[in-house]
Amino acid sequence: MTANDSFFQQKQAAAVLKHGILSRYVHVFASMTGVGSREGRVWFVDGYAGPGRYEPEDGAAFGAPGSPLLAIKTAADLSVKSSARDLRCIFIEVDETYADNLRAVLEAEAPHAVHYQVIQGEVETHLRSALALVASDPLLVFLDPFGTSLPFELLCEILRSRASGEITEVLLNFNLLAVSRIGGLLEGEDGRCGRGTSDATLARVDQFLGGAWWRDVFRAAREGDAPGEASRAAAAVADEFRKRVLASTGYLSMPVPIRRRPNHRPLFLLTLFYRHEAAPYQFAEAASGANEDWRRFNRALDLEEDVERNLDTLFDRALCTELSEREATEAEAALEAQWIEIIESNIRELLTEHDEVPVASEVLNIFGRTLALAREKHLRKAWDNLTAAGLVEPRQPSIRMRNLSIRRAPATP
Repeated sequence: MTANDSFFQQKQAAAVLKHGILSRYVHVFASMTGVGSREGRVWFVDGYAGPGRYEPEDGAAFGAPGSPLLAIKTAADLSVKSSARDLRCIFIEVDETYADNLRAVLEAEAPHAVHYQVIQGEVETHLRSALALVASDPLLVFLDPFGTSLPFELLCEILRSRASGEITEVLLNFNLLAVSRIGGLLEGEDGRCGRGTSDATLARVDQFLGGAWWRDVFRAAREGDAPGEASRAAAAVADEFRKRVLASTGYLSMPVPIRRRPNHRPLFLLTLFYRHEAAPYQFAEAASGANEDWRRFNRALDLEEDVERNLDTLFDRALCTELSEREATEAEAALEAQWIEIIESNIRELLTEHDEVPVASEVLNIFGRTLALAREKHLRKAWDNLTAAGLVEPRQPSIRMRNLSIRRAPATP
């Protein structure tokens, strides 16, 4: 049994969110970047592919699909669209049993028209040969390592190895939980390992983060042993990590928190490394849709738990479901109203400093703390509200939102 066997035993809420983002973003990445590529060809490389499916839950014939099946489905969908894209997939998996299982799953379920290959071995060993197959075609790499097994230099090598004109993005699932747990065991001024960890463990984290610098950052950000302090310190490490990738490669980044439940601390940061200014806008759209699905998934879990606790009450399952759906609709409406109000406030603040705000380059500031929750329809409503208030010029519906700029309305005489 490998260290991450338990991960694939049952798909959890966090995986619902992660895979919801992944499936949406792979689709939009291939659709957009395949416009100018040879024969619409785009590549997806999954460096830690896994066995293909999670273990089936009670009574189910099949387990939930993992990232390779999501990519294969996207490739199949794109191949039959009018603007056909040839999404080709390379799956790398170190565990021989997992790789064999993945091959069997894909042989049974992948359409013949979809091009893919499964490579068994270390991603460090096989990445260069995978990139050689990609050549100059658009490339999206997905890296979801177990713990801190991905070397920092490998991530930077992927980004640096591609020429400036070659479209390249990397989606890294940064393990906040692992960093917070291991960082929480640091002792002393020199950041040496404490009880429950080892020099080898710290060395792996050093390799993942690109040096021992993170120990000082973690200790400086952690103010004590109160609940949440280790998580906050891990987030500070992740911030510095992204800055170091930027300094080393020139790639900007956008992280999306991955949680089990809405009130829980993030377990991971699904982080997109990109160069094109349209990327964060599209990634935010994907994350928003996935977050909506994730909230629905969690509400279904809550409903099931409520029903199980109250089996002997007068309320039957149908009534509980009806009440839950009504509450969910009201909760979503309240969230959307809050997001629109926040976006309006952000736009007003930006326009105190600038005459116009380009949507694509300022998307992070426009959405602010609603990023990955709100999406284009909420921005559209906020813009229209500000127009009605006489604060900004009307938007142009015939132009894609990401290509527009929000302009301050001229002062009335």
